Amino acid sequence: MQAIDFIVEPDVGASWSLAADRHLMRAVQRASRTRNAVMRVYSFAGDVLALGRYHLAPAARAATDGIALHRRQCGGRALPFGDGFVGLSLILPHRSALYSSDPNALAPYQVLNRYVRGILEGYRAIGVHAFYPGRDFITVDGRILGAVSFETDEHGALLFEALLANTRDFSLLPHFLEVVDPSGTVKAEMLTSEGTTCLAHELGESLSLREVAEVLQRGYTKQFPLAFEPHEFSLLESQAIHAVGAHELQPEAWLYQRRPRSDLDHSATAWMPLGVFEAHFSLEQERFLKELIVSGDFIANSPAIARLEHELRLCPAEWRVIDAVASAIFSQPENFILGLGKVRAIADTIVRGLSG
Repeated sequence: MQAIDFIVEPDVGASWSLAADRHLMRAVQRASRTRNAVMRVYSFAGDVLALGRYHLAPAARAATDGIALHRRQCGGRALPFGDGFVGLSLILPHRSALYSSDPNALAPYQVLNRYVRGILEGYRAIGVHAFYPGRDFITVDGRILGAVSFETDEHGALLFEALLANTRDFSLLPHFLEVVDPSGTVKAEMLTSEGTTCLAHELGESLSLREVAEVLQRGYTKQFPLAFEPHEFSLLESQAIHAVGAHELQPEAWLYQRRPRSDLDHSATAWMPLGVFEAHFSLEQERFLKELIVSGDFIANSPAIARLEHELRLCPAEWRVIDAVASAIFSQPENFILGLGKVRAIADTIVRGLSG
């Protein structure tokens, strides 16, 4: 039986939440073998448009009707969050930790399928027959109830993330995008009330954050050999989290690390199995990629994306060379990019943008 710290945090700030997960990803790798797992269940107050890690951020606007903009640590789609939604972070020393001591025992495409099972188990125990059809959504009778994603850092630590509709549903997305991003910087599949649902609708009653947390705890306890132990951040832990936020995750720098740039005057967009994939770049002497950023709904480990964008700088603007760079990076077992279909889609998209 593996001990797991269980943290429930209502109405936390977005900056705190990001820094807490970043701090915990490092902490689980320093812990003893019997104490190297954390689950954090949390909520944000207000209305929030939660971008995935790789979206371009729309320009800041003075009037957003109180809708805040947030960038998550994991890739994936842009989604509504805040009041009426619950977040879950499962943090482990590596992506296979609940299955094997070998970090690569689970292939990247297996990670979401395995770790979502605790959520499904908990929901089914209260009569909500949730299903994971693949990719990134949790559904009930085909209607979207939640979304999942994951990140692994430079040391391999896993952050499995779920955004769960509790008393409101994801059909808020079109309104949030219209208010925060009227220029359409963030391209997204429009979710409708007919295609979405929430726990309150399925149950006929509303659950508090702590009640949802208890449901999730029971589900993961049944699915995995875990012993949940309630945990609150100590003063020293809180100071460490604040330091991470101050030094690494300053709100403006984190949010606008990816934004539209006029100097990247070539671009191309492709719709992939998970959503949109975009490449924005400039050329040197019309023959080399001078600088490149990729954006969109894909799920990938951030070290691999940083390496991809770095190694394609001054790379010949030729499909064969671009594909060789991307294939070499994503053939390494610790790296992954999900939602594109095949890695060759990276080179396909960039080459389409050469004439733009």
